[in-house]
Amino acid sequence: MSKKAVLMMTFGSPEAISYEAVAEFFTNIRRGVRPEEDEIKTLYDNYVRIGGTPLQAITREEVRLVAEALEGQANVYFANKFSSPFIPEVVRQMEQDGIEECLGLALEPHYSYYSIYGYEKLIESKTIRFHMVKDWYHNPNLLQFWEQEIKKILTEDVKDGSFKVFFSAHSVPVIALEFEDPYIDQIYKNGQIIAERLGLEKHQYTHTWQSESDIGLPWMKPDVLEYLREQTEHPEHYIFIPISFISEHIEVLYDNDI
Repeated sequence: MSKKAVLMMTFGSPEAISYEAVAEFFTNIRRGVRPEEDEIKTLYDNYVRIGGTPLQAITREEVRLVAEALEGQANVYFANKFSSPFIPEVVRQMEQDGIEECLGLALEPHYSYYSIYGYEKLIESKTIRFHMVKDWYHNPNLLQFWEQEIKKILTEDVKDGSFKVFFSAHSVPVIALEFEDPYIDQIYKNGQIIAERLGLEKHQYTHTWQSESDIGLPWMKPDVLEYLREQTEHPEHYIFIPISFISEHIEVLYDNDI
């Protein structure tokens, strides 16, 4: 029997909440090109405002739970795309450990050429057969989680008040439509499935985008903040559901909460 493993991967985050640690992380994201100092300062300030990111701690706990569930069936490894431990380094460790077959799981539920494909490109091995989970936004347990969390808010906080649910996802450049990136359709479909499970009426929910960055390209709209500012009338409650994220980190704690 071949020696099996699961490689769980996430985007990464700064090694510490210091200016240079954030600069190094941002430089990794920009593929080795150090961003302008004002860009670094903005990102650093955002991390300070949220008190640092819990992404790595949350992910390591997820890895521990998966390892516990798969004990005796597969070894479980953890790697980041843009911070330590880096994916190529962990793959080399897996080779040294004699792993022959591995399931790759990026902790992002939707497939995009901007996200999951980026993980796939970093996985190279002559001795390990890799099988990548492409998308899992339709997993029944994940859908049930969102349904239960929204129901809890509607029951405990909203009660009989008027409300609108925002299914919010990390935006991608509009050019993604031209090369038929499946991500955009998957995001719309994901929100639709959850809305149907909850029995929401059309006026009670919408789809918005968030977290776009200034790279000189138009991004998918409406941006959630622009959408809010354009409304002339508001319900009593807005419920933000960041369906493209499964852990709290800067895109949720800063871009949504602040």
